[in-house]
Amino acid sequence: MILNRLKKKLIELGQGDYIKAVEEEYKQKQMANKKPKRIKNLEYTPIKYAFKLAYIGIKYQGLESQINQKNTIETEIFGALQRLRMIENRDDCDYTRAGRTDKGVSAMGNVITLKIRRMGTGLNAEYINRVLPEDIQILDEVQVPDTFNARYDCIKRVYKYYFFRGHYNTDLITQSAEKYIGEHDFRNFCKIDVVANQTFVRNIMNVKVEQVHFDQEPRKYHLFQDDDRFDLFCCTIEGNAFLWHQIRYMMAVLFLIGRGDEEPDVIEKLLLKTDGRPNIMMAPDYPLVLWDCQYKAPLFNPNSETHNILFMDLYERMREKLNESYIEFIHFYQMGQCTLGAPKAPEKPRDKKQSILTHKSEVTVENAFA
Repeated sequence: MILNRLKKKLIELGQGDYIKAVEEEYKQKQMANKKPKRIKNLEYTPIKYAFKLAYIGIKYQGLESQINQKNTIETEIFGALQRLRMIENRDDCDYTRAGRTDKGVSAMGNVITLKIRRMGTGLNAEYINRVLPEDIQILDEVQVPDTFNARYDCIKRVYKYYFFRGHYNTDLITQSAEKYIGEHDFRNFCKIDVVANQTFVRNIMNVKVEQVHFDQEPRKYHLFQDDDRFDLFCCTIEGNAFLWHQIRYMMAVLFLIGRGDEEPDVIEKLLLKTDGRPNIMMAPDYPLVLWDCQYKAPLFNPNSETHNILFMDLYERMREKLNESYIEFIHFYQMGQCTLGAPKAPEKPRDKKQSILTHKSEVTVENAFA
C-alpha cells in the first residue's frame, strides 16, 4: 500500500520515466534469478525401442500425421508419448515405421521404432497403453540398436484382406490370385506416385485365399452361419514392399474375376500392359489389415511369463475388436445391398464382353514423369 502511494506521488512529480526504469530493472533481476523448471524424466538418455503396433483404422484418417488432419494413428501415439514425457517432440526421437497404412486400414503387426525415455523398471507398453485409445495398442516391445530402421530393415510385409463369399466364385478367385506371385510391374495395380516411386516393380512372395472358419475366430458370428453367402474368406498377400493402394487394386481385379466380369488371364495382361492405365475401382479399405512385418532375425522374443500374459491378452482383445468391426462393416456395406434389400443406385449398362482393358485412361508413367 505504501509503495503504491509513493509510486503515485512520484508520477505526480513528473518521475514516471524513473518509475518505469526501476520496474524494468526489477523484472530482469527476477528473471535472472528464476531457475528453469526441469522435468526429471527428460534428463535420462533416450533408448531406442521397436514396438509392435496394433490398431483398428476404420475411424482414423490413416497412420501418418497430417498437417490439416489430427484424426490419425500417429497423432494419438505421439500425443501419448509426450504426455508421458517419454519424448520431447517427433523430430528428435529418430522415428521410423515399417508400413504406412492409409485411411480405414488396420494393423495387427505394424512396427515402429523411436528413442524414448523409460518410465521405470517395467515394460514401457504398460504405461503407453493406459494413455492410448482402446483401439490403438502396443502388443510387444524390444530394445534395438541405434542403426535399426523399421522400414528399410523389413524384408517381408504380410497383409490380409477379408471378404464374404457373396456371389463370388471363390475357387476362381483362389486360382487367379496365384498369378500375382513373382516379380512384376504393378503400375496398373496402384495409384501413380512418381515422386515416391521411381520403379513399379514389386516382388509378391505368396498369395493365399482361404476360408476363415468360425472355430478359428475369437468371436463367433452365428446370425448367418447357415447362409453360405456369409462364409468369411481371407486373402493373405506377402511381399517385400507394396505400392500406394496396390493390394486394394489387386483385390478389385480378383472380385471382377470372381463375379464373372473378367477372365482370369486379365491379370497377366494387366501386368504386361503399359499403354495407359485401365479404370479400375478400388476395393474398400476397411477389410485390409497389415498383419505382420518380418525381419532377417526374429525381432520380438518375449522371455518372461508376465510379458507373455500381458501381450497375449492385448492381442486377443485387439483381434476381437477387429473382427467385430469387420463383420459390422462388411455386412452392412458389402452384403447389405443384396441380402437386406437396401436401396442400390442403378448401374450403367455395360457389355459383359467389354473388358476393363478397353476402359483405359490417358495416364501413363511416362506422361507423369514428363
